[in-house]
Amino acid sequence: MALHQSDLEKITLLVNSFGKSMIEISEKMGISLAFIKRKACLGINAPGSKVATLISVHGEGCHGTVSLFMDLASFSEYVNKMTHGIIPPSTSDDTALSVAGEISNMISGHAVIALSQRGFQGLDITPPQIFTGENIKTLRLPEEQGYTFTLPFNIADNPQSLVYQVLLFRK
Repeated sequence: MALHQSDLEKITLLVNSFGKSMIEISEKMGISLAFIKRKACLGINAPGSKVATLISVHGEGCHGTVSLFMDLASFSEYVNKMTHGIIPPSTSDDTALSVAGEISNMISGHAVIALSQRGFQGLDITPPQIFTGENIKTLRLPEEQGYTFTLPFNIADNPQSLVYQVLLFRK
């Protein structure tokens, strides 16, 4: 199904805003991310994920979800930076897991503010949901109902660490 120019511009703005927010919020925390352009894809591809967060975004012109999928190395990096090493980065520790939720919240909130300045009105986000396990997966919408994108990043100081931003927007 072909996209109309206005739909393509809207989707491009959404994806760019959330991706840019991911980088900017991480940098404010002292984490330098590198976007892995060759691994970006339509659909969902977040192998090795152990921690995931999901936030719904809704409002005029935008209905969807923003998810972060982290391997253990990226989860540890975010927990250590956010808590200055005070909280051990354990996937069985609710406090450590709340860090992942807060990061997701900060990224989504930052993107929503940027989008509101670009004409998206009444955008709001839900509190984050947090999931743990081996190779966490999510379902994508059928193509006729929406668009799903995976934006992969690694932490520049640790190229083996991977964090994926999965964006799903309803038509």
